[in-house]
Amino acid sequence: MKRTLLIIALLVCSLGAKAQTGYAQVEKNYPLFEFELNANRLEFGFNFGEAGSFSNYARLAMGANLLVNGIYLDFLASEPEHKYSRTSDTKWNDHVAFCINAGYQIPILKWLRVMPLVGYAQTNDGITDASKTIWDIDEYSSSTYHPYKVTKGTREHYLNYGGGLSIQPSKWFSINLIATRHAIYGGVGVDLLAFARK
Repeated sequence: MKRTLLIIALLVCSLGAKAQTGYAQVEKNYPLFEFELNANRLEFGFNFGEAGSFSNYARLAMGANLLVNGIYLDFLASEPEHKYSRTSDTKWNDHVAFCINAGYQIPILKWLRVMPLVGYAQTNDGITDASKTIWDIDEYSSSTYHPYKVTKGTREHYLNYGGGLSIQPSKWFSINLIATRHAIYGGVGVDLLAFARK
């Protein structure tokens, strides 16, 4: 037991000494905590997962993410259940969940980052009115949906917090896995600057 503690203490001291020179490293090819890796990285991507997790509002949701020099922003939102229903002349009791988060990527290894996150989450109840249909038509596509109105007094606000991992297997893209108090989701981000420099 004493031998194990001594080895751990020596390793920690060694990493601490290396950290003062700009970064620590386990071995020559595995530098740790190189914050310079965050510079000149501009990513945009999409998220998919569950909003309103750990509540009665848990639903599949979609969103987007943005990364600028290590600063990470994202959002995730679920639509009302019957927004695109083909049924008419009916009013549905539906729900919505939403969250928006911000954080910073801490590079552990060249390809792995940890992201502490904090943000805002919201849930609400409402009515989807299938007796009304809204047509959304543009030059290239068209869609129809029913309007949703939040029921007064049902909107709940929460502090959202958690963390995630960002795996960057190449300079072109990253894969994010995130768990917070009110959402569990993943996403992919594409480094726009890497394509611009190509």
